[in-house]
Amino acid sequence: MFSSIWVVRLMVVPLAVMLPTTRTIRDVGLRAGLPVWQAKVVNETQGEREEHASVTVLRSPILVELEEERPLVRDPTLSRLEEAVTLRVAVEEWVPHIGVREESPGNVIISGPMANLLQSLAHTLNFRYTLVRPPDGAWGIPTSGGDWSGMIGMVKRNEADLALGPFGLTYSRSRVVDFSSPILIDYYRILVQRPRAEPNPLGFLGPFRSSVWGGLVACVGVVGATLYCVSLAYHHLGNDAEKSGAGYHLLMSHLWTVYSALLGEPYTWVVQRGGERVVVVTWCMVSLIVARSYSSALTSLLAVRTVPAKYNSLKEVVEDNKLNLIFEKATALVEHMSTVQQGIYKDLADTRLTGRAHFLPASQLYSAAYNEVRNKRYALLVEDTTCRKVYSDDFTKYGRCDFYIGKEQYWPLIFGMIGRKGSQLMPKINAGIERLVSQDLYFKWLGDELPNATACLKATNRVTVNEAYRLIGLWGVFVVLVGGMLVAAGALLCELLMIRL
Repeated sequence: MFSSIWVVRLMVVPLAVMLPTTRTIRDVGLRAGLPVWQAKVVNETQGEREEHASVTVLRSPILVELEEERPLVRDPTLSRLEEAVTLRVAVEEWVPHIGVREESPGNVIISGPMANLLQSLAHTLNFRYTLVRPPDGAWGIPTSGGDWSGMIGMVKRNEADLALGPFGLTYSRSRVVDFSSPILIDYYRILVQRPRAEPNPLGFLGPFRSSVWGGLVACVGVVGATLYCVSLAYHHLGNDAEKSGAGYHLLMSHLWTVYSALLGEPYTWVVQRGGERVVVVTWCMVSLIVARSYSSALTSLLAVRTVPAKYNSLKEVVEDNKLNLIFEKATALVEHMSTVQQGIYKDLADTRLTGRAHFLPASQLYSAAYNEVRNKRYALLVEDTTCRKVYSDDFTKYGRCDFYIGKEQYWPLIFGMIGRKGSQLMPKINAGIERLVSQDLYFKWLGDELPNATACLKATNRVTVNEAYRLIGLWGVFVVLVGGMLVAAGALLCELLMIRL
């Protein structure tokens, strides 16, 4: 009986909350034997309090006991600052996370997701801020003198209270500055020019691999020699009228006949014996299959050109000595490349010795993608978000996909803001960031900067050709023709010399 009463009471609680009037709620509560009290709904908006009509709230005895034993204590990290303070915030441009421009010396204006994040934190925690930029335009790495460059150095030397970044979390950085709660996780990718569908002058060799071409040449010799041997065997056993002195000419005739059959020419050799007929029939079937397969594959290759994607991994990037590499300077990856002793990142660092590696500030990466990467043999090694920003803006402006992102993801990093070591403000910053990130607000702001980021992710690597072929696309065929004529002329000259000698 006791348990059934509690079941009824617990079922009444959610039902009563959905009832429309306070009078009904009070009546239901009293009938169920639950304690009730009057409460006022209060909305707080920028320090102003608005009181509305009172409502009746049901309280379960279990909740009453819990609240009496453990009274509600507000998290101090979520509270506003008692007095408004002005913070110095270091910023530098990194599209799409943050855009920075200076309308006049010292007048810095920011935009983008990180700007929205800073403004939201300032409003929530009750602080104002001034913006400063690092002289070197970098995020920061250790220097030879034991200090740090970039914005990390500014925070470390108390030249700034916060730095937006966002910054990739590493052990060495965490020893000199405090990181905020994570804002996002990102990976490095390879951004290169999308290969163009240009005609291949040697495309007529494409239907077969080199092993198949070699096998066909060997088959012509083997079948021709087999027919020659069979003919000689019948000649000796059957005492035919053929003369053994014509053996060389007989072999060349068989080889030429077999080669002609492979090209679709009629078989002109008169076959009168069973053994020869078996060889000829077998070869004609093979020739038919090979010829039809080649012609069909060549037609499709000429009509549809495949765009090869060469750079899908760091290994492929490192092995191409003609490919120049662009990095963002003074990043966590660059710091690791300066200390690593072996592995693929050591190979990547060694590209500096050959002049292939170029290091640019974050504010110049965007223009480098459209100038060097689009038109020259350059690869941009940056975070995936930056690559997608280039994708999005390129498609928005031109309506085509001129860039390609490699499939490999490498060097994952957790990104967040940074503050001075031991700063009492960071717990409040962390609480504010966690609330924003939990509501996906940052990714919503980031998505607004990348409206067409997915337009080129699945761009086809096959292009249908609707234009006439030019000589530049078929010069390989004419090279074969001219080469064959030269070989024929050389053979003729040799025969004439042999006749005269």
